[in-house]
Amino acid sequence: MSSVITPPSVDPELFPRSFLRLLSVVPGAVRRLHAGVADGRRAVRGEGGRFLFRGHREYRPGDDIRRVDWRVEARLGRLEVRQFDAQKDVLTEVWLDGSASMAPCGGRGASARAAALACATGLGEGGKVRLGVLRGGAADPLVEASEPGHVRRVLEALSRDRPRTRADLASALPKLVRRVPRGARVMLVSDLLTRADPGVLRAFAGRALRGALLHLRVPEVHAPSPGSTIVAHDVESGAKRTVRLDSHAAARIAARAKAHADLWAHHAHMIGLLYMPFAPSVEPETLLRRLALEVP
Repeated sequence: MSSVITPPSVDPELFPRSFLRLLSVVPGAVRRLHAGVADGRRAVRGEGGRFLFRGHREYRPGDDIRRVDWRVEARLGRLEVRQFDAQKDVLTEVWLDGSASMAPCGGRGASARAAALACATGLGEGGKVRLGVLRGGAADPLVEASEPGHVRRVLEALSRDRPRTRADLASALPKLVRRVPRGARVMLVSDLLTRADPGVLRAFAGRALRGALLHLRVPEVHAPSPGSTIVAHDVESGAKRTVRLDSHAAARIAARAKAHADLWAHHAHMIGLLYMPFAPSVEPETLLRRLALEVP
C-alpha cells in the first residue's frame, strides 16, 4: 500500500493524513453510495443528455416547475419534484464564511474539512467546482477545479486562507447572488454567528438552486455547560466579558441558539437548500455520506 504524502503547501493540522486518505477515495465512494440508492433509479432523457432518476422530494420555491411530477400531485394532492443525478460538468459553488468567529474550538479545521469534502464530492460526481470565501461583506473566489486531481488546489487554498474580521453576510450574500449562475449547486459553510437577518437568503429565491447550508455548531458556543465561568471573547471585535453560567443562563443560550438555527434552516429550505448542521466532532466519513446522499 502506498503511503500518503502531505504536500508542503497543505496544512497538516487542517488536513491530517487520515483525511487525505479519505479524499483520495471520494470519487469511488460517491459512485458506490449512489449505486446503493436503489429507490426507482432509472436512466431517462433530459435536457443536455441522459440523467439517472433518483426519486422525489417536496417542491421548494425556486424549483424548476418543469420537474414537478403532476401525477403525484393528482394522486396524493401534494407538489413533488423529480430528482436526477447531477449532469456532467454541473458547477458546484462552495462558499466558506471567512470570519474570525469560525476559528475557535476546532471550528477552523472542521469548516475547512467540510468545504474540502463539498468540493471533492462535486468533483467526484464529474462536475466542476468553485471555492470562495465570504468576508468583509465581499464574496471572493479562491480557486476553481474541474477534475478530481485538482482537489489539491482546494486544500492549498484553504490552507492559505485565515479566518479574520467579520463576514458581514448581510452584504456578502447579495453579492454572491450575482456570482452564482442559475441552477447551480451551492454549498454555504458558516457558523451563522452574524447580525444578518436570515431573510437575506431570499435574495437567492427564484434561481432554481440546490445544495446545502452547512451550519458549523460548536457546542461551547451553542450549548455551554452550566455551572462554569467562561470568558466570552468576541474574536472579531476583541471585546471580552466574563460570564457565570448557571443552569438557567445555559438553557437560555441554548434556546436562543436553537431559535436562531431554526430561522436559518427555514429560509434555507425556502430557497431550495438543505440545512445541515455539523460540529467539529463529526467524523469526516459521516459528513461525506450526508453530502453524497442527502444534498440534491
